[in-house]
Amino acid sequence: MEFLNPYMLWGILAVALPVIIHFWYQKKGKQIAWAASQWLIDKTSLQHRGIRLDEIPLLLIRCLLVILLTMLLSQPILSWFGKDNKKEEVHLVQADSKVVSNFRFELETALKKKEKLVWLGADLKLVTDTGLIPEEKSGLALLQQSINHIANDETHLNLYLNNNQIVSYLPKIFIPGTYKLHAIKDSARKSENPLIGLAAKLGKDNISVLIDYRNPDEAETVQAGVEALAEVFEIPFDIDLKTASQTQYDWIFTDKPIMNRNAQTLYVVPVGNNADNVSANVVQIDDSLRLATSPIVQNGQLPEWLGELLIKHYDLDKNRNALSQKQLYAGFERVKPEKGQSANSLQKWLLLLFVLTLMLERWISLNQKTVRIHA
Repeated sequence: MEFLNPYMLWGILAVALPVIIHFWYQKKGKQIAWAASQWLIDKTSLQHRGIRLDEIPLLLIRCLLVILLTMLLSQPILSWFGKDNKKEEVHLVQADSKVVSNFRFELETALKKKEKLVWLGADLKLVTDTGLIPEEKSGLALLQQSINHIANDETHLNLYLNNNQIVSYLPKIFIPGTYKLHAIKDSARKSENPLIGLAAKLGKDNISVLIDYRNPDEAETVQAGVEALAEVFEIPFDIDLKTASQTQYDWIFTDKPIMNRNAQTLYVVPVGNNADNVSANVVQIDDSLRLATSPIVQNGQLPEWLGELLIKHYDLDKNRNALSQKQLYAGFERVKPEKGQSANSLQKWLLLLFVLTLMLERWISLNQKTVRIHA
């Protein structure tokens, strides 16, 4: 059983109040001399001393009222024993040879038990053979989407993935039901240029680039540099030489005024062209990017310089070492199932029991007063 307001359980200590009041009224009263008292037998006198046995049920009922009121205020929720043990086992596997190799025993065991195994990705292909790893370029970009499709409150998710800094770049992953992470530390991973797989890291099919210069020679030089960068790192650039009204560009080279600046777009402009709106996503250069005027172009460093701009803009140059256990689990959070219905149902039963107990307490209390008056 869980409680929405567990601090209200301290109210159970108030159960001592009925007991204290009970004994307070049971104290021996002041003796008053009365002539007829000599005719009262000792037995009758003794019945009114100490604890009266006929009031013990009333005391217990009043204590029960305090406990029920405390339970109502703490808002308990039933959690049936053994419910989690009946959950369906679901396995979500990153399509990576190192992940599969490291957890082959667990995956093969799950296949033998005929549990549900799915490759992480857009298609959510079922794992039928651990030796057949599909080619998946999205990496962990579709992790949340994949979890939403295969996991629910009645499943226990086993997630197999590479443990590296890429996990920390993702937004917090929410998992319904219960889950367990199976992460491999890729210590043998060689340092690679962060531009490799850039589109997949950004969750895009291609990166839109606009090269819009008044001087055609400058436009041609920049286009050649961008194409060289795309060839080396296999970046799918989609290059336009004229503005397309329906396109949201990721990278813009221009010597014209920027009218509607986008905070997500990287701009490369000459100094003074956009001086009033200088920000982190606007790169200003001292001169044009022509062969005759730019040392970067003359030295053949234009593609490398363009790559550094992308790395800085998208903050790609980060340490890719494995995360600690605490850091890894910090990126995931369990979404608890809705318990409002079960809570409301239990609240109704507790309220009904409280009302019935209160009615019983009033009935017994009034009857005892009537008996005492007539006695």
